[in-house]
Amino acid sequence: MKKILNILLLLVLIFTLSSCTALEAYVDNIRPTTYAPALTESEAGFIEMLPDLKRAGISVNNPTILGDETQTRKGSGVIIKKETGGLNTVYYALTTQWVVENSLTVTIFTDNGTSISGQVLNSKISYEADEDIALIRFSSSEDLHVVELKRIDEGVSLDNLTIFSIATPISTAYLNFVTNPALIMGVYDNRIVHGTNLNFGTLGSPLYLKSTGELIGINVKYSFTAGGRPEVLINEAIHINRVIDLVEGYL
Repeated sequence: MKKILNILLLLVLIFTLSSCTALEAYVDNIRPTTYAPALTESEAGFIEMLPDLKRAGISVNNPTILGDETQTRKGSGVIIKKETGGLNTVYYALTTQWVVENSLTVTIFTDNGTSISGQVLNSKISYEADEDIALIRFSSSEDLHVVELKRIDEGVSLDNLTIFSIATPISTAYLNFVTNPALIMGVYDNRIVHGTNLNFGTLGSPLYLKSTGELIGINVKYSFTAGGRPEVLINEAIHINRVIDLVEGYL
């Protein structure tokens, strides 16, 4: 009797395993086949340029006294020049006057999170809307990337080109995040109007062409509601030609 029971249990086990195998085969047959789209040449080029561009990005912190209060201005920036020859390399980076307001020194965070003291070279008490560009100098032993600072030919139109930024929103927990690609809506009085996602901490960040990685401006304004969240993605960057006019005497 015991032998018969063991045989029955074995048959049940074989049947169960066979049913499972058949079920798995059935599920495999009805499961839809999915394919990830292949990267286009332009998308592959975009991904390839990002590591170097991120190594050129910085975050800027500026504890400053505004009225009767001490506030910390947070912003982003981009390295545009370096000088070698000593123990450390001297780097120059762009951000905005708003970020460095009332300060001659600020704290820089490089792409790997290292904090360094930086000197503001062109601090201003007052400035026009198209003068909101600051230049910072700092020294580091790190091998940081430098983005070329070059003019755009006057006859070149930027309308409807795709752009993106690399910035540090909110805090250094989000150091050098890549923003969403978006379109340029137009260029008006040295200001590039575009739709990439900017918010607190991203002012001073570089604006790049997605197709080439060329630096075309510095972000100086983003739209927001009373609650502080972006209302419509209509943001502004100062055109790179104007940026160069403002800082070339300090380089």
